[in-house]
Amino acid sequence: MKRKVLRRGLLGLGILAIGLWAVVTIWLAPPGQNSEILFHGGPIVTMADTGTVDSLLVRDGKIIAVGDEASVRAKASKDAVDFDLKSKTLLPGLIDPHSHPVASATLGAAIDVSGFSHNSRAEVMQTLKDALDGWQLGDWAVAFGWDPVMIDDLEPPTLAELDALSPDRPLVIMTQMMHDVYANSAALKAAGITDTSPNPAVGEFGRDADGHLNGMVRELGAIEIIFSAMPPPPEGSADLLLNLQLGAYARAGYTTITAMGAVGRVDDPIGLIRRHTNAPDSPMRAMIYATPNLIAATTVPDQPLSATPLVGVKFWMDGSPYTGGAALAEPYTDSALVRDRLHLPPGHSGAVNMSAEAFESAFSLYHQRGFQVAVHVQGERAIDRVLDAAEHVLLAHPRADHRHRLEHDALITKAQLERARALGLTTSFFIDHIYFYGHRLPELVGPDRTTRYMPLRAALDAGHHVSLHGDYPATPIGPIRSFASAVSRKTRRDGVVIADGQQLSRMDALKALTISPAWQLGIDAERGSLEPGKAADLVILSDNPLTAAEDDLRDIKALDTWIAGRKVDHRVTTRANARLLWQVILNSF
Repeated sequence: MKRKVLRRGLLGLGILAIGLWAVVTIWLAPPGQNSEILFHGGPIVTMADTGTVDSLLVRDGKIIAVGDEASVRAKASKDAVDFDLKSKTLLPGLIDPHSHPVASATLGAAIDVSGFSHNSRAEVMQTLKDALDGWQLGDWAVAFGWDPVMIDDLEPPTLAELDALSPDRPLVIMTQMMHDVYANSAALKAAGITDTSPNPAVGEFGRDADGHLNGMVRELGAIEIIFSAMPPPPEGSADLLLNLQLGAYARAGYTTITAMGAVGRVDDPIGLIRRHTNAPDSPMRAMIYATPNLIAATTVPDQPLSATPLVGVKFWMDGSPYTGGAALAEPYTDSALVRDRLHLPPGHSGAVNMSAEAFESAFSLYHQRGFQVAVHVQGERAIDRVLDAAEHVLLAHPRADHRHRLEHDALITKAQLERARALGLTTSFFIDHIYFYGHRLPELVGPDRTTRYMPLRAALDAGHHVSLHGDYPATPIGPIRSFASAVSRKTRRDGVVIADGQQLSRMDALKALTISPAWQLGIDAERGSLEPGKAADLVILSDNPLTAAEDDLRDIKALDTWIAGRKVDHRVTTRANARLLWQVILNSF
């Protein structure tokens, strides 16, 4: 009798296990795929000469036809699956030409102290205290998002405050724009940084009046010394975090992103990105611009349309405007924000990170090897340094259609835009500066320079293919927010228009998220618009950004994406993520 009951119990458990496994398998299963799809029933914005059409036919990953429904339907086979848009809007998949997916992935696991979720210094410090009092994975504590410009009373933390928060465990707090970090004594010690440590070539270790370290670590070279001392994350966790991040890009409507600098706290960021974007079920395509240290002496760029290609090299010519790092032509404004919050001395105008000789040599090296050279520039002096080098190198080594890049371009002038256009350099703008920080710009750079901050219209008028990027994780992922900001130029804080006259039309703003970055990246023959022969990289939006009311633009949502005709599974609970999570769990034992 007991054996019979035991057998029945085991049989029941077996049936339950099989049932649970079946449910989980079904739950994790990717969406069904169709080799031929006919989209209709809503506006289809092609970003091409055809404008907005009624119907689009996809077969075997390529666009076969666009136009009125009757003519497109006539080209469909009997196997075509009808996809009724139900008045939703179909667009080319969005393209981000400048992002940091590995950094976004790893910093997504950090303590959030950003101005997007905090309103005061007291709230930030309480978040840090609560997090550090609780359990955390890893030997170091990392926080991200410290933002003295967005949070009005956010004074820098003193070394004594950092040590009180975490007396023994290394603690690092990274600012929102990632150009400054604050490190406690344990972190400085672990990195081998002392009062007598020399500053690196790019960056500095902050010191008080007596020459003692104060916990501030500024710019890439100095920050890298701190982060290189951190132990690696648990095996497999970087893979899981990156794949989750790629899904987040897809949920926002992107189908292609660009890893600008391929920065992140992993041993092989390029290999990591390629491993997950080359997977057959990847939610995202990617392109890579590496830092010079990641490019071997014999490496040449890949073809832009190859799988996850390495196409460029990234340099930083100056820093963030919101830390005093932008290399301005004239000093920062003498305001309470600059003096008392950023603690910048009178007459401060920011530093250029590389000498003219060093940068021209590096520019020439990568230019001659066929790479696109992309340079972070915010202030006029940084932009001039790049333009001067480009002019000299192009004169000595002409190269047609190189499409070298100026990134962010906060205070680029009309004359610089025209010079860049004549030299063939391209522009990409970080428009979130206007939305999140526009209300503070007069205190940083004064009213006159505010009127020309992020000059999108001037760039378009100068003949540039203007692209918009998010520089994530500097701000939350939000391409529709970027679109709305380019159209309205309104700030989040009070709705004030910044640099009136620099707005883009809705069509030009959509181009800046689709066909223009595709052109800038050299992939416009395959992506960026909906035309026969191009890849079926698509996004469905909840409303038409060309016709929605202005106040509703930021509420438009991305609903679904396709990559080469394959519907993307952008859920958190995908089969790939479950497999990666299981590997992390196994590696933890």
